[in-house]
Amino acid sequence: MVRVALLLLSGVLIASPIVAQAQDLPAGASSYAPASLPSPSLSWEARIGVGAANPGGRESGLANFSGEIATPRPFTLSDRFANAFVPRFHLGASANFNGTRFAYAGASWTIDITSKVFVEASFGAAVNDGKTGAIIPQNRLNLGCNGGTREAAALGVRLDDRWSLVATLEHFSTTGCADRGQARGPANIGARLGYSF
Repeated sequence: MVRVALLLLSGVLIASPIVAQAQDLPAGASSYAPASLPSPSLSWEARIGVGAANPGGRESGLANFSGEIATPRPFTLSDRFANAFVPRFHLGASANFNGTRFAYAGASWTIDITSKVFVEASFGAAVNDGKTGAIIPQNRLNLGCNGGTREAAALGVRLDDRWSLVATLEHFSTTGCADRGQARGPANIGARLGYSF
């Protein structure tokens, strides 16, 4: 029975191009079709979320709120591996009620693991409103300066064609200010709900 089914399936697969070629095309239509089209670009996306501010360090225990908007890729490549290196651009902010807040802009690289699961890496410039003076309160981070970079890593799940849930670890780096009294930027962890439009 399995052999008969395989024989029928192979016959259908062999015959389908022959039947398609035998059909008349409308006037002015070409019989040429590209072998494959590049995968569609990711669309605009807005993400909002909540998380924990700097767990295990100064400012820990604060609820952190974040928002971000991401652009589509400026272009797509037909090769799936090469396409992963084409970034999306983002603009966002991370805030809480009694700690360091920052705004950022940069690039994100999204890589699909499956049709539903993806990973993401982000890098960009950021500014903060944190403490930078000679006297820093015990419950606040010593940032050293109000400029730096933001790095982030994320694991996401697409809930459907519009919605996604993304777990994110982000860090505001003040490496250039390290000579100012052991400066250290916040590292926040949380989840964001994304909507593509």
